[in-house]
Amino acid sequence: MNTMKLQKAAMREKYKNERKLIGDDERRAMSDEICRRATALSSFRLAQTVLLYAPKSHEVDVYPIAKEALARGKRVAFPRCGKKEDGTILMTFHTVSSLSELHPGSFGIMEPEDDAPLYEIDADKRSSIAFAPGITFDRHGYRIGYGGGYYDRYFSSYTGTIVGVVFSQLLTDEIPHGKYDIKAGLIITEKGVTATEG
Repeated sequence: MNTMKLQKAAMREKYKNERKLIGDDERRAMSDEICRRATALSSFRLAQTVLLYAPKSHEVDVYPIAKEALARGKRVAFPRCGKKEDGTILMTFHTVSSLSELHPGSFGIMEPEDDAPLYEIDADKRSSIAFAPGITFDRHGYRIGYGGGYYDRYFSSYTGTIVGVVFSQLLTDEIPHGKYDIKAGLIITEKGVTATEG
């Protein structure tokens, strides 16, 4: 394992452990405030498509963003993760009309059924916004996830606004990154919205 991977692995464990220390009530309150700030963004208001993630335990709960987007008549999509026959990792987004259309899937994460309508980046000429999860983010918008590379691969061809959502105590000054790491343009915590640097 190279130096960068070792550094990322150490940071992943550090911030996962810190995140587990956040109490349920505090996490719910912070998640609600993050979602309030997210739905107040002009880029959210103008977006016709909203890409989200199904939160795992301890992550920012973004379901209120999905509910608000659906209530405003926006198209909402969640990811499905898997692998191609050659072993290449694959993440696709599929649209839903209700959160009830999400079911336990890969890695125990809630996801749309495989026959749910596919969201195609190349075919979507409408404005869109994507909310990305991360165990930690830095001020430049780089993130550390669970190490699978799904989001970096997917976002490499995404041209809409990428927003990182994270609890403020899990922000860090700098995360080691390579040429394939994709950065968020905005970071939202319960304390505010910040445009990323560099």
